[in-house]
Amino acid sequence: MVIFPKVLFVTNKDDLAIDYLIYKFMDRKIPYLRLNSEDIVEYSITYNFADDIIVIYNDYKYNFRDLHSVYFRRAPTIFPNCQNLDDTNFINGERRDFLEGLYLALNCKWINPLFSTYKAERKIYQLSIAKEVGFKIPNTILSNDPKQITNFIKNNSNCIIKPICHGLQITKNGAYSIYTSEIKDIDWLEQDAIFESPVLIQNKIEKYRDIRVTVIGKQIFAVEIETNDIDKTDWRKPNLLKEYKEHKLPDDLQALIFELHKKLDLVYSAFDFILTPKGEYYFLETNPAGEWVWLERELNLPISDAIISELLH
Repeated sequence: MVIFPKVLFVTNKDDLAIDYLIYKFMDRKIPYLRLNSEDIVEYSITYNFADDIIVIYNDYKYNFRDLHSVYFRRAPTIFPNCQNLDDTNFINGERRDFLEGLYLALNCKWINPLFSTYKAERKIYQLSIAKEVGFKIPNTILSNDPKQITNFIKNNSNCIIKPICHGLQITKNGAYSIYTSEIKDIDWLEQDAIFESPVLIQNKIEKYRDIRVTVIGKQIFAVEIETNDIDKTDWRKPNLLKEYKEHKLPDDLQALIFELHKKLDLVYSAFDFILTPKGEYYFLETNPAGEWVWLERELNLPISDAIISELLH
């Protein structure tokens, strides 16, 4: 049996948002294919530059001839073990280069374009572009020099520190997340020792609410998040109590959001803002593969419908 998928999901096995979305596709009988990088040895994939791209999986043949769009969620970086462990680095490099090259060869709509996503995920870059288009951003320093960091903290009073990357720490004892934290004390800083890695530090903005904004094409879903966090530093901490309600963004802020999306070449992303007691919005970051399912469930927001509509039109 040959299936002509309309949508390709590029992800990995632990992507619960795609699990959720696939049920919607099944209900609507929309043909799709999900490619998890961990399953690369389970798929037969052929591309010869002459015929269509063919994938065989679970006794089904998938032909990409009618592929309309790709929903890119996770980079192809998680792979099964190689038979010879000494070959792992080389083979995983071949696997990633093959999949990225294959995806780039697809002539269809992307949410989001592969390398636009990689580029937009860089916090330094997105903060620079956000400031350029007109967002308010916190005073920010990135440095591995304790003297520069100390001076910045002294000049900005209360400050926070956050990961430059995603904040996921994996050790032999397991995985955990590094959240945004307030800097309480700088006496421990050794002024003559260069840090092993630069750090990202910002002045702490007085907060009324956290605002999460999910953007799909020209649709915006904004949500206020209230927590019982006394320090008001990071609403994502799992032990916090959270309340959500829909929020109306000012028109000028929506215009800036669309301008940033245009600059970053994004169709989808999840923005995080701080709303101050004075009604000012401060841009913190945007995540081109940010999560959204929990907000749809909490407030019955039609985010999945917006994603499906964007993928099919």
